[in-house]
Amino acid sequence: MILKRIFTVMLALALCFSVSACGRADNGRSEEQTESLANGTQQDSQTNESEGSAEEPAPGADDDGTQTQEDTAQKEQQDGEDAAQDEQPAGEGSKGQAFDLEAGIVMLNSGYEMPILGIGTFRLSQSEAEDSVYWALRDGYRLIDTARIYGNEEGVGRGIRRAIEEGFVTREEIFVTTKMWTDDYGNGAAAIDASLERLGLDYIDLMILHHSAPGSDVSAYQAMEQAVSEGKLRSIGLSNYYTPDDFDRLVGETTITPALLQNETHPYHQSTEMKEHLQQYGTVMESWYPLGGRGNTQTLFNDEAIVEIADAHNKTSAQVILRWHLQAGNIAIPGSSNEAHIQENYEIFDFELTEDEMQRMTALDRNERFASY
Repeated sequence: MILKRIFTVMLALALCFSVSACGRADNGRSEEQTESLANGTQQDSQTNESEGSAEEPAPGADDDGTQTQEDTAQKEQQDGEDAAQDEQPAGEGSKGQAFDLEAGIVMLNSGYEMPILGIGTFRLSQSEAEDSVYWALRDGYRLIDTARIYGNEEGVGRGIRRAIEEGFVTREEIFVTTKMWTDDYGNGAAAIDASLERLGLDYIDLMILHHSAPGSDVSAYQAMEQAVSEGKLRSIGLSNYYTPDDFDRLVGETTITPALLQNETHPYHQSTEMKEHLQQYGTVMESWYPLGGRGNTQTLFNDEAIVEIADAHNKTSAQVILRWHLQAGNIAIPGSSNEAHIQENYEIFDFELTEDEMQRMTALDRNERFASY
């Protein structure tokens, strides 16, 4: 009996030791698993932190938690679109004012593209205008500027037709500007039709009022607005409005915002105040007398800063001034009846003024006009 009891006690003790050992082993494995899980979580956290913020949205996943190829492609496409938007040049698309210097165009607020360098025809005879326009279109120009008061719209039209007939250009590639003279403001509709007939065109790309004339320019502008609705004109604008108040006066009484303002603008008169004012309207500045005008060109051509910049680029002073206009955001229409000068003025797309050179050009501004009209 005694031996039986001793055997029972020893068996019970053996069972207790066995259970205790199993408990310690289980506890040891739990601690190791807990530590492993903790380390794994910390490692995953560091990986996520290096790849992106925890606030980024979780990627799309299948039921098993793996990201699909479709989701990956969609995310990469979205990332690419976001990056493209971030890299978009400043000002592009802002009211259509950004100059494309490579293509040589600007998008007007009217929705039409306009070349940023053209040929002017002020003071040219009918025959001179015809030849100059023909040579310009042959050399690559696509912007032609004339006016009723110049008395050469017929010659401009002949030059255009010659270039088209010889295959240099099509009508759709040419941008024609003309201006309504103040004497015609009282019957704007007739003035528009008369310019169309003299030019020999079905439509005019841009017509502008030649001068501010309070009391009559609003009705003339409204006639141009009507012509836009009839397809006779595509864009309309103004010329020789030199104060914000005068510009706003007409804008406040009309419907279509002027696409362009053509004022005397050159290195000594940079039209800074008006250009800043025009930004709110998406209206582009165009320069007449871009080289200073007859009798004043040599003053600009011999300016020390302009000469030094020209020498640095192996260009002429005229080419530097015209290149400055384009980089400054001014459409330029230098006039000439000299075939060689017309070609020279167009050869400004193969160089670029540096930021320092642009600053030197800006510093030349004296707010000094050469003309009195």
